[in-house]
Amino acid sequence: MSAPDCRSVPRVLSIAGSDSGGGAGIQADLKTIAAWGGYGLTAITAVTAQNTQGVQAVHPLPVDVVRAQLDSVAADIGLDAVKIGMLGSPELRDAVRDWLERVRPPRVVLDPVMVASSGDALSDAAVPAGWAPLLAAVDVVTPNLPELAALTGADVPARWADALELARGLAAEHGVTVVLKGGHLRHAADLAEGVPDAVIGPEGRVTEVRGARVSSRSTHGTGCTLSSALAVLAAGGTAWEDALRTAKPWLAEAIAAGERLDVGRRTDRWHGPLDHSHRDRGAGDRD
Repeated sequence: MSAPDCRSVPRVLSIAGSDSGGGAGIQADLKTIAAWGGYGLTAITAVTAQNTQGVQAVHPLPVDVVRAQLDSVAADIGLDAVKIGMLGSPELRDAVRDWLERVRPPRVVLDPVMVASSGDALSDAAVPAGWAPLLAAVDVVTPNLPELAALTGADVPARWADALELARGLAAEHGVTVVLKGGHLRHAADLAEGVPDAVIGPEGRVTEVRGARVSSRSTHGTGCTLSSALAVLAAGGTAWEDALRTAKPWLAEAIAAGERLDVGRRTDRWHGPLDHSHRDRGAGDRD
């Protein structure tokens, strides 16, 4: 048997914070990249103390340290895609934008992390004007509804049609593709055919992808995971619309499987992780 061609393994860099509980941030990104067959690299922006009960501390790293990580990876290893998560400060956000403009990675996905899914703040970056230069330097941005509101200066949209209209405006203004996440929707009419996500191109074209809502408290790191999956799939040559169609059902499976992990104390505050290796474990269980 001939050896596999490892030159086809996508090299994906995650620029994000470290989650000591392993559910989100750099840890979730690396698990996702590996699950989809990529080679993960990291530039850590902050060290956080967090677990299934919430975020207890956030310590941003100096901008020079983050910049050194970025330059080191780019100078030697090379990149097929970049995923950006928690930045935490305007200074770091600007430094990452400058690096992107200098290095010009082939694909860049921005998950505009401002608040952890537990509700804890992770960014003090000014919005929306402060994000404009970074948005212009990336290919895709993946906001949920509160993040979409922050990026546009609007109220959080309650209906899917209103969210799509805001996303069209964001895409056109910044020349960026928006992958809009509809998990915060609560109107029954919007959810009648499943929870919607959508890819909105700069020209206004909308591709909608729907799936069943998973009833689970194992949703810590869903945004990190989806954006990383999109990055590694795109690095392998998959179009953004097809990447969302591929990643969305896998993400739903990971959320459902996360409930079975023995991670954290099941208190009222418990917010568990996804199981990024669920398909590998399922295959093993069937053998």
